[in-house]
Amino acid sequence: MRQIVLAMLVILAPPAFAGTPLPDAPHIVVSGEGKVTAKPDSARLSFEFESRAAQPLPAKKAVDQGVNRLLEALSRFGVEGEDIEAGSLRASEDVDYTDSGRRVSNGYEASRTVTVLLKQIDRLNDLIDTGLASGATSFNNLQFESTHAGQLRSEAKRKAIQDARTQAGETAEALGAGLGPIYSVDNVGAQNSFGYNAETLDKVTVTGSASGRYVQPTVEYRASVRAVFELKR
Repeated sequence: MRQIVLAMLVILAPPAFAGTPLPDAPHIVVSGEGKVTAKPDSARLSFEFESRAAQPLPAKKAVDQGVNRLLEALSRFGVEGEDIEAGSLRASEDVDYTDSGRRVSNGYEASRTVTVLLKQIDRLNDLIDTGLASGATSFNNLQFESTHAGQLRSEAKRKAIQDARTQAGETAEALGAGLGPIYSVDNVGAQNSFGYNAETLDKVTVTGSASGRYVQPTVEYRASVRAVFELKR
């Protein structure tokens, strides 16, 4: 009777595991989840600079001046060159058309984005104020990070594998079988709230702010694995 149960387990493996190598012998397929929570020690954000003028050159010069003011101020925050992205530039004419089809120019728009990685996270509010004072019209894409992300992701993956092994052992015991060696293990990709497709999910939970002070959130590093274990009859 046990052989029949094990055979059915192999045949009825979920379609989601179709891409996972499966052995010919009796086996089980399990998924494991791992999560590590850490306090961030850095923050990444983008400043937007925009200007409008009758001609494209004055619009470009205006945003360049604002960007340069911010770049000069970043040294006070310990921000190094490799932690700055300021290469983007967009310029275009703002055009409307009348009901008769006549072209009407509303001038030219220029914009630049500066992305900054701040490692002195306690100075985040000061950096935001400095960026806006430099001429930035807005800031966005604020993300809290950890400089130990690589280690935290590895720990999350280790926990996911251990979780898969625990589930496999419990399932094998319930079937009256012994858990054999692991046959294969795959990372499971998923999409997080920021739109990245990766084996780990970095989730930021902001705990609140008051009077310009930003309470540091927690960052969760997640990993998912799918494992195939052979069974001993």
